[in-house]
Amino acid sequence: MRQPPVEMAAATLLGATLLATAIGCGSSPTAPQQQPSTSPAALSLAGTWSGTGSDPHGPETLTWTLTQVGAAVSGPVQMAPRFQDGSCGSCHKDKKGTVAGTLSGTTLKLTLTFPAGGDVVTPMCAISFEAEAAGVTGTRISATYRGTDSCEDPFTGGTFEMAR
Repeated sequence: MRQPPVEMAAATLLGATLLATAIGCGSSPTAPQQQPSTSPAALSLAGTWSGTGSDPHGPETLTWTLTQVGAAVSGPVQMAPRFQDGSCGSCHKDKKGTVAGTLSGTTLKLTLTFPAGGDVVTPMCAISFEAEAAGVTGTRISATYRGTDSCEDPFTGGTFEMAR
């Protein structure tokens, strides 16, 4: 018994579709499963830090309170001379200012700015540091810096170590 042309066409189309599906499914490799992201949490530097430093103009103590939004850090900073040796360089270390920077992985680039003015021994002097710290952790920042002092020569070779 012969099938009508419409039924024959439908059966042929159904058979071809099933064959193509079977071949397609049987020969395609299994897609790899996506693993959840296990990247480390971003490093938080927000909080109060204190430490010591030194440059050719003398040693200092530093205290700052950082806030952090994404990679940007900023906050107030207090610098004081570590030793009262009577030198002009050490009297310039009595300053209040700001710190601002950017964190990229465990590298931190900072600018510390101490403007002229205020109730300090040398209010006419402004100081600025450009610092870079590698290997920063949530409890330790060790940096090198260079800078300018409007009452002294520019300087290089400064270092500081901060902890919280």
